[in-house]
This record gives sequence, structure tokens and C-alpha cells, in this order.
Amino acid sequence: MSVVLHKMSLFHSVPRRAAGMTFVEVLVAMSLMTLLFIIGLAVSNSFTGVKKVRNFETAISLANQALEAVRAARFREIGSDKEPRKDTLISDFHSSNNPYDVPNGEGFVPVVRVGSLEFKRTLKITDCPSMIDGVSSGLKLVNVSVTWRAPEDGEQLIYEAATTVSDQW
Repeated sequence: MSVVLHKMSLFHSVPRRAAGMTFVEVLVAMSLMTLLFIIGLAVSNSFTGVKKVRNFETAISLANQALEAVRAARFREIGSDKEPRKDTLISDFHSSNNPYDVPNGEGFVPVVRVGSLEFKRTLKITDCPSMIDGVSSGLKLVNVSVTWRAPEDGEQLIYEAATTVSDQW
């Protein structure tokens, strides 16, 4: 009988573990959650950076489209800011009323919508003065600016490009 009592006392002498978590387990759990949060934040920031770069690439493409259109046009058909003719390239860039400016057309419009953003393209063409009175210089200064608002903070961003075009005929 003493052996049986001794075995029973062994079972009762083992302390029972309390339900709950130790301080070390809580620290490990918090460290893992912090690490996952930091990884998520880094991935989110990289997506924001990709969107910003894509928006700048769109603005660069719109500016290059305008510059290439000016370079491809005949000199007398380019027009200038002081020349308000309706049959010039600059008048096509300043209006959306051209028959080719339908929503899916090939024309040039002053505001281009890409996704939820609106890119406003402004084309300025200035005749460069000649050093000789009565003789045209045959040179035009072309400025293109594309503006849009950043979706992250609403800040207005601008991309500008400039070139010259000469009358080679």
C-alpha cells in the first residue's frame, strides 16, 4: 500500500502549467507580426513607385508624340501661336473638334485620359525672329508641357520638352 500511495503522490506533485502565453512567446509573436507588416509596407511602396514611373512614362510619350508630329509636318502646316489658322497642326493640338479626334481616333487632343488620370498637353510654337529684316528665319521653337495630378497626394506634376524645327525646303 505504501507503493500505491507513493505513486499517487508523484501524480499530484507535478505542477500543472497555467493556461496562457509566456513573455517570450508574446515577444516572438509580436516580432513576426512586425516583420510581416514591414514586408507589406515595402511591397505597397514599391507599387506606388511603379505607378509614379508609369505616369511619368505616359507624360513623356505624350510629349514625344507632339514633338514627332511637329517634326513630321510640313513647315508651312505647323503654324504658330500668333497664327490662328484652323488648318495647322497647332490648332489640331489645341482643340478636340477635329474629325479625327473621335474618342478612339488617331487625332491629337489637348486632354488625354489614361485610367483615372487626365494628362493635359500644351503645345506652344513660336516663330524665331530673323537677324535680317524682311527675311524669315525659317526656324520655330516648339515647347510641349504635359501636366497631371499625382493620385497619391494630388500634387500637380509637369513634364516639359523643347526643340526647334527648321524649314528645309
